[in-house]
Amino acid sequence: VADLFTGLSLEGRIFAANQGTLSTPIATAATSAITTLRPMAWVRVPDATLIIPLYLSVVVESCGATTQGEISVATVQADVGNGTSTAGGTPVCLNAAAPITSNCTTRNLATADVSSEAGLLELTRFSFAASAVNQRFVWSAQDGGVYQVLRGPATWAAFIGGNAVNFYACFAWLELPESFDS
Repeated sequence: VADLFTGLSLEGRIFAANQGTLSTPIATAATSAITTLRPMAWVRVPDATLIIPLYLSVVVESCGATTQGEISVATVQADVGNGTSTAGGTPVCLNAAAPITSNCTTRNLATADVSSEAGLLELTRFSFAASAVNQRFVWSAQDGGVYQVLRGPATWAAFIGGNAVNFYACFAWLELPESFDS
């Protein structure tokens, strides 16, 4: 599997996007439980594109003292849309010399419902203590041995709940035209 991903990375087919940058984390509301239809960071996969989620890192920089926090990493067999949210980081090709750009877009901080969670599949869940500081949580397809193919329209999302959670996230995925495996 490593040789396959190395080859595809050299071809320019692996992308990553940050949520939060350098000294500016994403900041959730003062009290926010994980809520249906309210992801805190997500990758939108358009029609005619497929991705395989490879890696997600979430660093909780800080959170309030009153509520234990949690992170749910999930995929959705539909495009959840933008809802009321903010544009996320621009996907970056992990081979800077490759002439390929991502078809995906990222969003964060849904403050109103997104359009759908049809076919939601939770890949993992993490918990963190109230008053957590600089705790890192990582999901890896390689560690779990599950390489889910998401055919657009689809979504890969992190739902985050807790008390005033300040976080950074980095999503990395393999992206191909949907016709690649035909």
